Amino acid sequence: MQRLTQRRRRWLAILIGAVAGIGSVVIILFMMNQPKAWPFNWDAEAAIAAQPVGIKAKGRTGIIIVSLLQPAHFEPAFYDNFVHKLLEIAIPWPINRIAGRDTGVALIDPTHPDAQSRFTPKLLMAFDGRTADWDGEPFAAKFARGQVDWVPPSASTAGEIGSFLYAGRAGGAAGPAQRAMLKSRGIYYARLPGGYLPQRDQTLAMVDAAFARLRRHPAVTGTALYDIFLPHAGRSEIFRLLDGGVDTLVIGSTLPINSAFEEYRGAYPKIHALVAEWAAERGKPAPRLLFAPQLADMPGFSALLARHLAATAPAPPGPDATATLVISLHGLPIVQQQRDSWVDNARRATAKIAPALTAALHRRGWRTIHTVIAQEAFGDSIEDPGNKLVSVAEAFAGARQRRDAIAIAVPVEFLSENTDTLFLHSYLMFNGLPGYRRFAGPPADIDWNVPYVRRFSMGATSHIYTGTPGAAAQADAGLALAAAIETLLPN
Repeated sequence: MQRLTQRRRRWLAILIGAVAGIGSVVIILFMMNQPKAWPFNWDAEAAIAAQPVGIKAKGRTGIIIVSLLQPAHFEPAFYDNFVHKLLEIAIPWPINRIAGRDTGVALIDPTHPDAQSRFTPKLLMAFDGRTADWDGEPFAAKFARGQVDWVPPSASTAGEIGSFLYAGRAGGAAGPAQRAMLKSRGIYYARLPGGYLPQRDQTLAMVDAAFARLRRHPAVTGTALYDIFLPHAGRSEIFRLLDGGVDTLVIGSTLPINSAFEEYRGAYPKIHALVAEWAAERGKPAPRLLFAPQLADMPGFSALLARHLAATAPAPPGPDATATLVISLHGLPIVQQQRDSWVDNARRATAKIAPALTAALHRRGWRTIHTVIAQEAFGDSIEDPGNKLVSVAEAFAGARQRRDAIAIAVPVEFLSENTDTLFLHSYLMFNGLPGYRRFAGPPADIDWNVPYVRRFSMGATSHIYTGTPGAAAQADAGLALAAAIETLLPN
């Protein structure tokens, strides 16, 4: 084949760029216009909208609590399930098939795990911890022979790390799943004292407190936990509950603000399908499904956050000192927000939470309070190039410009410390503040029973992240969750 002339190469590059650009627009429009029931055949949002106001469960009542549990210690299967769910729910076919390919063995250097640019690795590790391939040869030796390529961080995703790829064989999982495993194994769990993450244990304590209260109700005949990331275990739990005899199923979620991604196109359609499967297998009628209001709508939830804030916020240094209160949300990408009911649910929740938090700061002595609702993720310049979203980092910057004495952020969607609050979101919120180190872990003597509060000072402003309420507050969180479910139980 004759070499292309420089002119032809230029026009070919322009053509490829134009096709790629058109393809991106088509993909975005396709994602934005999927029906609410996609990728399932049952529309949870329509079912919830049709649920009569004031309706109560009848007969024998079972309770299902939906939760999202991260493993206490590193488990590759969790991240495989996590990415599978992401590809299934958030990305339409056939794009998810392409994105979920196994393209080879993803690798990082565990001695330099958060690299941003190409370097010569001393050691290369796969997600299962192996530093040598099946043939016994170290992956670093394969790199030296030119068989391993450097993969730079994504230019469209904040907080990403670079990795390496050996394409000589399959890696055993989707490429995105392998990279998520490597990041978690090589950075997150590696930087946790004892490799322990409290999210699972604290969330289970919250669920246990809710179940303990609900089981005292005379109509409740059984309970079940549905872990979004362990669907097979969830199936067994639900079948066990239904086999005990249930006329009505009441379903609630530990996630304070409900979303299409987690509940309406995630857990709820799968529970609906499992109930139908059980009915078909047993030859019995399916129980009626009722859905509890979201946790963040409950007065007990606002009161819990207000107590948490009051215990964390300092007193003002003087009568004229001003404060910025950041009501901190997990957030969603700007594209998803156009088709996810999380937006309306978050707006309703923050409208209820804001007065309680403001009152808590007033009681601490703060007179002038600037309240900002912001996202911990997806609001940075990379993922929000049009600057349509307010990030917590931007809220902090605004407080510095006003020379507020404090800027205090209270996470609303997290009740226990997880890899987001401890690492990724912390990086997005704190990067650039004096004393913060990228993906820094908690101190070795961390006490998970109490809130893990982070403080940074810059200029005249003290930046405070209250962290989650801690293990000691999980009982109160469970009671607030039980209260949401009790709105559907007979008086």
